[in-house]
Amino acid sequence: MKRTSDAPRLRALPLAAICAGFFMVILDTTIVNSALPALRRDLGTGVSGLQWVVNGYTLAFAALLLSGGALGDRLGSRGVFQTGVGVFTLASSACALAPTSTTLVLARTVQGAGAALSVPTSLALLRAAAPDPAARARAVGIWGGVGGVGAAAGPVLGGLLTASAGWRWVFAVNLPVGVACLVLTARYCARSRADRGRGLDPAGQLLALLTLGALSLGLVESGSRGWGDPLVVTALALVPLGIGAFLLAERRTADPMLPPGLLSRPAVRTGAAVGLLINLGFYGQLFVVNLYLQQVRQLSPLQAGLALLPEAGLVSVGSLLSGRLTGRSGPRTAMVIGLALGAGGLLGLAMAGARTPYWELVPSL
Repeated sequence: MKRTSDAPRLRALPLAAICAGFFMVILDTTIVNSALPALRRDLGTGVSGLQWVVNGYTLAFAALLLSGGALGDRLGSRGVFQTGVGVFTLASSACALAPTSTTLVLARTVQGAGAALSVPTSLALLRAAAPDPAARARAVGIWGGVGGVGAAAGPVLGGLLTASAGWRWVFAVNLPVGVACLVLTARYCARSRADRGRGLDPAGQLLALLTLGALSLGLVESGSRGWGDPLVVTALALVPLGIGAFLLAERRTADPMLPPGLLSRPAVRTGAAVGLLINLGFYGQLFVVNLYLQQVRQLSPLQAGLALLPEAGLVSVGSLLSGRLTGRSGPRTAMVIGLALGAGGLLGLAMAGARTPYWELVPSL
């Protein structure tokens, strides 16, 4: 049977566009960590300011993620995806040119908003590009693997760019990727149908943003102000109130961004809890370990990035192995093994001191 040579190419190019946007978003969750000491010296900010450089991005990303999916349903996934990538790319330019830490935090927050628009809509575009279930499963596997490579490559690429060209290039590197993604999306991704009947849940969105903001404010400022500081106490006290108000609002709205019935499913609750804990550990240690390697052990940004290669390499390998293991024996085995390994690694890093030989850190990484 004669095969059409164009068919594989037409499927590959939408996948390349979608994965380019996702790679850029996930890369920025980790690439900035290697540049933090250089950024601190250049902009004259403290550890709290550095935490906001990281958290401004992830806070907006997390708080707006569900609304990004709702907007894609209502307005069409391709248009919202392109808007998200465009916002992210422009905000990356602002980050690269930021004259102060305050400006940088604001630009990082806008970056997070762009990421929140592009990630859920990238999955919708992926589904449209691969309607066949088998092809879709492979496409989702590639999409997830690209995300794993982006998270793992961030510290190494960030160290290389900071050492060779300066910390501003960890943001400027997004510009060609973003432009290429926009061009490929416009040319090869089909326009998706909009569901004009879907609501946006503004009350839930506002409460989610305020609650996550209060939690971040309390945790970040506790390091410099102390747990008894009135600002810290007030911010943390608002968190349970915000959660309660959010759940109440989701029960009363016709189109909740987080359907209350979803959390009644044990698998969803367990998956969300595991995701929360492992990401707190993984992204938290990246922040701390980069400062430890550069400020305590006096490594250069490039040396610190290379020192994290054992971790970066196994993130990519682990992503591939977990997919195969899940396919054979279900998700529970992979989750238990992964959490046990993660706990052991974090324990080893927590026990490291200023004079711990590097080879003793490698198993923990």
